[in-house]
Amino acid sequence: MDTQRFAGKVALITGGASGIGAATAGRIAAEGGTVVVCDRDGDAAEKVAAELGGTARGFRLDVTDLGRTEEIVASLDAVHVLVSAAGVDVCDTVPNTTPSEWQTILDVDLTGVYNSCRAVLPRFIEQGGGAIVTISSAIGTVGERNRSAYCAAKAGVENLTRAMALDHGRAGVRANCVAPGLIDTPLIRNGKVGGEDDPGAMQAMVDRHHALGRIGQPDEVAAAIAFLASDDASFITGAVLPVDAGWTAQ
Repeated sequence: MDTQRFAGKVALITGGASGIGAATAGRIAAEGGTVVVCDRDGDAAEKVAAELGGTARGFRLDVTDLGRTEEIVASLDAVHVLVSAAGVDVCDTVPNTTPSEWQTILDVDLTGVYNSCRAVLPRFIEQGGGAIVTISSAIGTVGERNRSAYCAAKAGVENLTRAMALDHGRAGVRANCVAPGLIDTPLIRNGKVGGEDDPGAMQAMVDRHHALGRIGQPDEVAAAIAFLASDDASFITGAVLPVDAGWTAQ
């Protein structure tokens, strides 16, 4: 890759050990960035960092732990980009989602984003700028059956991102969100779609929702994230960019 859009920049990526997070780590590193891979699976985070080589580093991080998040940020000499990609899912309706499951989804998928942003924003403001890219979902914009908690949390991520863009734009901070459709991640490959174990459920959802007629790849989402995190998007903030094969165009 010829472009070096992230030369001299440090990018912290939560959920960086697999799926979209790992693809984004690879993309930013390939474009000259120093990548800090954070994941609740610390061994996997360190493995991804080792495979990237160079100055990449890996840390164990549960994004529900604000203190640990702040500790990692404080340990870095610099940070210019945050990609908040950590997430979990529970597939069910409100009556069938337990209070514990509901709280877990909110803690990881929404409060985890808050924690990551809270940790980096003072640094960004002090240094005169930075880029935040959060990860929502097509079903943060529109609803979906059997995904009540996930829909709620991802909708919260989108509006949290807009609010941060408005609050901190004059400080040089840009905050944008990517909203993927069905992407070929471990969760999808395991057939856990809509609460069903049948791998055919994934293809049925693709047929129903994706105008392009296929599942997406993590690298395709990573490309959009890298764009929003780079200076190529210097006049874009508060945006929610669908990377969903036309799902939300319906």
